[in-house]
Amino acid sequence: MKESTISFYNKNYKKFLIIPALLIVISFAIIIHTYSSTGDFLHRDVSLTGGTTISIFSNISVDSLQQALEKNFSDVSTRALLDNSGKQTQIIIVTRESPETITPVIEQFLGHKLDPKNSSIEFTGSSLSKDFYQQLLIAVILAFFWMSAVVFIIFSKKFKIKFLAIVLNLLLGIFLGVFFLSLNVIISVVIFLAFVISLFYIYIKYSIPSFAVIICAFADILMTLAVIDLFGMQISGAGIVAFLMLIGYSVDTDIILTTRVLRRKQTSVNHEIFGSFKTGMTMTLTAIAAVAIALFFVYPFQTALNQIFIILLVGLFFDILNTWVTNTILIKWFAEHNGQSYS
Repeated sequence: MKESTISFYNKNYKKFLIIPALLIVISFAIIIHTYSSTGDFLHRDVSLTGGTTISIFSNISVDSLQQALEKNFSDVSTRALLDNSGKQTQIIIVTRESPETITPVIEQFLGHKLDPKNSSIEFTGSSLSKDFYQQLLIAVILAFFWMSAVVFIIFSKKFKIKFLAIVLNLLLGIFLGVFFLSLNVIISVVIFLAFVISLFYIYIKYSIPSFAVIICAFADILMTLAVIDLFGMQISGAGIVAFLMLIGYSVDTDIILTTRVLRRKQTSVNHEIFGSFKTGMTMTLTAIAAVAIALFFVYPFQTALNQIFIILLVGLFFDILNTWVTNTILIKWFAEHNGQSYS
């Protein structure tokens, strides 16, 4: 790399933090808008809100069926499933109505009864869906905080502080798993925020590099969720699982970068950053290629895999930004503040 480019980078690298900072603000704005519009920070499908999914084994016109249903129901959607040759094999109808309410209308349009041979009907109650949704969210929150604890343990040097972080995460897990849903909402939120502030204070005070990794993982999830909200994708349980997977994808390149910079011996910070970039980008681009190819082949079938792969693709692209801009700048800034060579 040219000396002029390196010199420019060394003098101006902190300014590039404006890019992820703006994206984080925009992401928060999108999520807040979604919450104000729907009462939740994401769009949930019937598996997480309660409702009916009907599969009809037919090649009838999807548009005609949609129009017929919309005359009677305001909240209904239909889509076709195709085989490898592009031939329609099924029609999926999703609605929050009960099977008893919508089935007669479908049968009237088709001109015959629905039975196990020509259709399948699944109904999920709203209370069961709500409980399932809450448990999935708790799982994602706990996964994120335990990921944060592991990263902190790796890069922090004080045993007592590591032990304190583990204890706080254990208590947080007990609270979320046992008391969070049973207490008053305001009390639950206050206690949860107390845990979050305490843990983040420890991470910032005793290990800035680990906090940088945590922030990047959080930004990956936040920005991905904002894009999903922006396009109105209805998230199922599979989508929540995809966010769990994204937590793992988010930290691997960050840990490679942070480890190489902090544990270097005779080399400069820039040398380790550029070396990490080659390794990390190879890993991320390989993952993106694998997920994109898988999505290409499964997309016509409109299965839960589509949602998982789309969320992972969006998250991996944001991971490139947050690893090689956000985390790189923070770890370089940390090295500079500690009087380490970065040229």
